[in-house]
Amino acid sequence: MTATEVMAGSDDAARVYLQHYAELIRFLRRLCGDTALAEDLAQEASLRLVTTMRRESIAQPRAFLFHAAANLARDQLRRRLVAQEHASRSDEWEQAPGADQIASVRQEVASVAKAVAELPSRAREVLQLARIEGYSQKEIAARLGIAPKTVENHLTRALAQLAARLRQGGQQ
Repeated sequence: MTATEVMAGSDDAARVYLQHYAELIRFLRRLCGDTALAEDLAQEASLRLVTTMRRESIAQPRAFLFHAAANLARDQLRRRLVAQEHASRSDEWEQAPGADQIASVRQEVASVAKAVAELPSRAREVLQLARIEGYSQKEIAARLGIAPKTVENHLTRALAQLAARLRQGGQQ
């Protein structure tokens, strides 16, 4: 291509851009929802049109301009979605418990497990059936062959002993 043809390509591209500028901005605003971004994308699309028209002849420069603009808008949306996804994941990471919190919870669990292990066997069994396995007091009574009132007494004593033990901080 000669220098004259390159300049003519640039002039043609500028003419197409100016002729369809308002329509292009409306099109991009509908796609991206932001006027300033639409103007930036329109300018970038025009640069692509100029660059391409300097190298080769384009049969339908308006179609090329709008196609380039749509591609730019899609790429921008994709980048925005990736950034939002990354931001939401980093929020999750920031909310994750730290090593000190994990250690503290493990210590509490060990303390509760030790306190449960120190309960009398029948009280421990009633507590497990009621609180861990979710049986009702009537179901526990039938299963163990004891009166429902006895189940209630075992459960009450077990919970009181656990509470007292945990208040002592797991110490005897």
